[in-house]
Amino acid sequence: MKIPYSWLKEFIDTRLSPLLAQEALTMAGVEVSSCRFLGEGLDSVVTARILEMRPHPDADRLSLCKVTDGATTFGIVCGAKNMKAGDAVALAKIGARLPNGVEIRKAKIRGQASEGMLCSEQELKLAEASAGIMILPEATAPGKPLADALGLSDWLLEVEITPNRGDCLSVLGVAREIASITGEKVVLPDVSLPEEGVPIGDLVRVDVSDPDLCPRYTARAISGVTIAPSPDWMRRRLTLCGIRPINNIVDVTNYLMLEVGQPMHAFDLDRLRGSRIDVRAPKEPLTFTTLDGSERKIETGMLLIRDGEGPVAVAGVMGGANSEVVVGTTRVVFESAHFSPPSIRRTAKRLGLSSESSYRFERGVDPAGTAYAADRAVSLLSRVAPLSVAKGRIDLGAENVKPRTVPFRPQRATRIMGREYVPEACREIFARLGFPVADIGTETWTVTVPTHRFDIEREIDLVEEVARLSGYDSIPTTYPESKAPEFSGDDRFVDIQERAFDFLRGRGFSQAVNFSFVAGRTWARLGEFLGFDPEDAVRIVNPISDETTLMRPHLLTGLLSNAADNVRRFINDVRLYEGGKAFGKSYVDGHFEEARLGVILCGKRLPGDWSGADAPADFFDMKGVVEPLLLHLYASPVHVVPTRLRSFFEEGKAADILRDGEIVAWFGAIRKELLEEYALTGPVFYGEIRLAKATAAPHSPGRYVPLPKFPPVFRDVACVFPTGVPVGDVLAMVREVSPEVEEAGVFDIFTGEKIGAGNKSVGIRVKLQSLDRTLTEAEVHSIHSKIVDLLENRFGGKIRTS
Repeated sequence: MKIPYSWLKEFIDTRLSPLLAQEALTMAGVEVSSCRFLGEGLDSVVTARILEMRPHPDADRLSLCKVTDGATTFGIVCGAKNMKAGDAVALAKIGARLPNGVEIRKAKIRGQASEGMLCSEQELKLAEASAGIMILPEATAPGKPLADALGLSDWLLEVEITPNRGDCLSVLGVAREIASITGEKVVLPDVSLPEEGVPIGDLVRVDVSDPDLCPRYTARAISGVTIAPSPDWMRRRLTLCGIRPINNIVDVTNYLMLEVGQPMHAFDLDRLRGSRIDVRAPKEPLTFTTLDGSERKIETGMLLIRDGEGPVAVAGVMGGANSEVVVGTTRVVFESAHFSPPSIRRTAKRLGLSSESSYRFERGVDPAGTAYAADRAVSLLSRVAPLSVAKGRIDLGAENVKPRTVPFRPQRATRIMGREYVPEACREIFARLGFPVADIGTETWTVTVPTHRFDIEREIDLVEEVARLSGYDSIPTTYPESKAPEFSGDDRFVDIQERAFDFLRGRGFSQAVNFSFVAGRTWARLGEFLGFDPEDAVRIVNPISDETTLMRPHLLTGLLSNAADNVRRFINDVRLYEGGKAFGKSYVDGHFEEARLGVILCGKRLPGDWSGADAPADFFDMKGVVEPLLLHLYASPVHVVPTRLRSFFEEGKAADILRDGEIVAWFGAIRKELLEEYALTGPVFYGEIRLAKATAAPHSPGRYVPLPKFPPVFRDVACVFPTGVPVGDVLAMVREVSPEVEEAGVFDIFTGEKIGAGNKSVGIRVKLQSLDRTLTEAEVHSIHSKIVDLLENRFGGKIRTS
């Protein structure tokens, strides 16, 4: 809802500036989404009067105008034709920057000087389109700032109202909110009016046949009125709030809806058949033409306003075409009613018809405000148009309007919100809200809630009022007490897991999170590939579905599903990890529940780029992840050995990692039969680490080693081994030959006819270095000879000489 700040000030003389009001309302739970100055960009635009107007000598479509701002005369070249001498216009002086971004400069147009610009409404962003320059009212004095002349020296607040705060859908409602924040007083406009006409009962009869759907109905009548445009100030406010002005009668009803939140309707009394109004729902379906010209199908239960012969309005939604105020109307009945919100909501939804009135009635309209709104409408209209007011008003159901009482305990607010609210502070907040309090001497108070606050029904609602008007920012951050046992896990393990996660994220991996349970039927069908007997699984006694009958014995299936999901979405390069627990039966302890870390890899080794880096990932890429990760977790030294223990790996492409003789991890290529079950075609590599076992032994503290001062010596040796000899074992033994062996690694592997079937040629490069001396040729030769003896005698190798 849009509200001009000047309109708000008519109800509450607040000390808050527009921007401070925006902040205060928002912090109290009534969001003000924007607060803008209406006269922005009009600083150098003033009112002026055209003194003289003549054709441009060198351009048929241009005119030369002499205009004055009351002090100075300006020559203006103008292309519009809708003005004449004597008209009041908007003049943008040289140096002005208009709202549309145009900067006004002194210029010559076809040889004639132009000292400013006469502005259109479009150029001033006061309208989306305009046919010519803006013509101001004839009485407008020249030299006034245009913002003042148009009433735009004002701010416009746009308030976002939640469904439970229908009381804020008006200027009065927002003024009450400011009063509840600042303690200032809300003052209602005077509604005194002369009643010179006949008694209203002589003009119209009103009945409410369905009081449950219409608890209160108020009517006022006037005569001798002339349909005419509303005053400029009223039209301007309606336009700013998004409502199109129509005429003085309709505009007053819309104005009151915005001002006090009471939707109203005006009936042409002379078109009310039988001079009668009856509020009741039809017993049979019927059709009715509303003001928008559409024929509506009215169902039973939809509340209607009827005259002596038939419906004239859909109650609370829209009036009918057969009783609307038209040119020539002189007698009017103003309707101000309270309709049941659920009834209006159902009717508007079934008809597919929403209006400003139904929007408010659905959220609740103050039943105690109908009489004031009717009086205010007639009083306001009497000040802008000659009319005669009928004596008295018709007011049905007023005796049933009573405020609600709600119990409240200050200590309850303290307990719920987690901070102390002293009784004096609570009482002061209720006073600002206009909620009278009784029984203050007891622990439980009785709070009287005004009828306009539909949202206050229970004690918890009053607690919320106390909290929001004390400031949400004053509520401390507290945590509920838990009776659950304290966490007995190992904080060290949490640190290890986070350290592993950081390492993998740095390598381009993303985290996956899967359920810890899996489908038993899946394991029964794929048991030979998954490497786990379902009989050894931990079964769930009360599974929530057929997909959650077993606890997972390893993390493979979840990560395989994640990889398949990515590939189906054309993400072929997958790098994922997951931390979680694996479960199963143990013949030693009965069952195991072990923390694991799973890693899965498929697609390209590196992201594709201009260099052609599109080689696929392989077994050694996974090895290059798992081994450094264990080193990062201080789980080294480790030993990698081939394995056939796990049936989900391809034979010959799987390895276990041992530490102190115990398996702490494994990795390899997933076998093709299992990939086919997950619709994966390319090679997929998987590794899993037993985190607790891998890091069980305390790691040795780091030690400082100075950089070597003496040069290293490199020796290469090529040796032919049987294919089954593990090169990792060879390298491990080479490193133990002498303390001077700094490093040993493979620089070449060759197989082929030249070395015979079942053999492989391995090129080993050894780095020799001492920290305290330069190695002599004799020492290097001695170490090299020991390495050759080791390769030949321990591993059955044959040294290649060519």
